[in-house]
Amino acid sequence: MNPTAIEHQLKWVLLQWGVIIVVAWVFGRLGRRVGQPLAVGEILGGIVLGPSVLGAIWPEAMAWLFPVETKDSLQMLAKIGLIFLLFQVGMEFDFGHLRTRSRTVVAVSAFGIAAPFACGLLAGPWLHREFAPEVPMLGFQIFVCIALSISALPIMGRILIEMGLERTPLGAMAVSSAAIDDVIGWILLAVGTALVQSGFHASALLMQVGGILIFFAGLQRVVGPWLIRLWQRQTAGQEIPELSSSFLALLLIMLFACCLITHELGIFTLFGAFLFGVSLHREVTLVRAWRARFSQFVLVALVPIFFTNTGLRTEVGSLATWTAWIGCGVVLFAAVAGKLGGCYLGARLTGQTNREAISIAALMNTRALMGLVAINISLELGLLTRELFTMFVIMALLTTVMTGPMLRAWLPPALRELGKRAAQAD
Repeated sequence: MNPTAIEHQLKWVLLQWGVIIVVAWVFGRLGRRVGQPLAVGEILGGIVLGPSVLGAIWPEAMAWLFPVETKDSLQMLAKIGLIFLLFQVGMEFDFGHLRTRSRTVVAVSAFGIAAPFACGLLAGPWLHREFAPEVPMLGFQIFVCIALSISALPIMGRILIEMGLERTPLGAMAVSSAAIDDVIGWILLAVGTALVQSGFHASALLMQVGGILIFFAGLQRVVGPWLIRLWQRQTAGQEIPELSSSFLALLLIMLFACCLITHELGIFTLFGAFLFGVSLHREVTLVRAWRARFSQFVLVALVPIFFTNTGLRTEVGSLATWTAWIGCGVVLFAAVAGKLGGCYLGARLTGQTNREAISIAALMNTRALMGLVAINISLELGLLTRELFTMFVIMALLTTVMTGPMLRAWLPPALRELGKRAAQAD
């Protein structure tokens, strides 16, 4: 590509990026005004910019703003944003929750995986037959079950903070259960990706899984501790440790190297970013220093590109038949019945009150970010058709939209008052 063509494409990418940031900011704040987390508004803003709204109302404007020749550049930016986001999520992942031996946490997390998986096994064959008969059944079934069972821990955390519930026993139980479910979900997602990428050959799969386990062990035992020791030496004596340019350069080199390694192991680069972040989560001062310097940039400038790119792939108009809308209803029902019902049952069986159990289940039902990651991976692996992709995006959005209203309706009275005071303070 010659310099003039590069400059021309850069002009369009910068324009698109600016529009995405503005739309995400506006819709995020509108979402907050109606009691929704910022992520819901940002996802909806992406859908508005895509073929479902802008493309349907003013197709010329969408074609002008998002020309075909910039599609790859925008997807590349979305991938880079996702890499930084998942590195950040990994760093902030609190494994202290996983050491909790509360009967409720274990039961809620177990039922929160098992029940949606069962719903996925029941709904999967019909969805496959009606909407994706050409897709390999095993890979399709695996990713349907994963998309239905995964929770969105980062979004749940934001909801709890916004409602003033982050330090309550109910909030702690929900976060702990979601942490366990997310670990299981990420493992299943990585194994499922490796299975599809290996062509469903057992020997290739075993080699990939073995390589991933060795890589993760090396991060946890060698790379992570080495970087933490280096960080502690560099920041010794600093009252508020800050990222130096040299340490930041090393951190970025290691991040990109981890992404390349997981790519070579046959799974997506973003898994390398997440695993690298997890290897550093114990060093709280490093996590805080990264958050202080980059968190807002990642959330404001990069994450909306991922949401918008998902919106650009989502075509509500592709659900053009009653069968397609019934399929969308089946996906939503399986997701809600499995997660809400399973988590509610797990909490009730371990002695929680009716209101506490349904409130924990409502929080666990949140899909948003992590659900969208799983859904996008499924699309890139060729396991979802455009129709099915749209159905699952609608499911991820609606299960997140439901969380706030359900909590406000079902929270125990004392916790509801906490939420009201947090809203007034905000």
